[in-house]
Amino acid sequence: MFRIAATVGLLVTGVGVWLVANGQSPTPPGSAAKLESSAGSRLQPLVEAPAGPELALLMGGLQTLTHKLALSSDAGNAPLAAFYLHESLEQLKTIQREAPEYENLPIAVLIDRLALPAYAELETATTLPPSGKLAASREILLAGLDRVVQSCNSCHAATQHGFIQITRGTEVNPFNQSFKP
Repeated sequence: MFRIAATVGLLVTGVGVWLVANGQSPTPPGSAAKLESSAGSRLQPLVEAPAGPELALLMGGLQTLTHKLALSSDAGNAPLAAFYLHESLEQLKTIQREAPEYENLPIAVLIDRLALPAYAELETATTLPPSGKLAASREILLAGLDRVVQSCNSCHAATQHGFIQITRGTEVNPFNQSFKP
């Protein structure tokens, strides 16, 4: 009995393939119309509309850049800190463009009001002429970095995400990179 059912199944499949190959429909006349009318109009794929950019991923990119900014500041490497500062500002622009609002929160406005002023202060620190003392320039860079970190945490608190606490993160270097000048 099983052999007969399997043989019939293969025969039906073969006929369907032959019909399609010869430009004919393997479905009985009117059956597609019945299916469409029972589904409303046309069947649509079960694909959700693409969601907006995920803010956590964008912020994760910013967090990596900020960590590298912190490590280069801690090493007193103003040119490298200036590089990561520039990249951080570019990421902030990307966040403003791609996720200006997130869960009804004005992310772009908060970046303008909280983050950018702190980054501007750090930018000033990275452009100061070298003092000749690594410790002095390192302290100026770290003071600017602390204002950036505080602005991150202020923004998180303002968006009911105060449980996300950013730190300097200079204790451990997880990157395969030296940050020394």
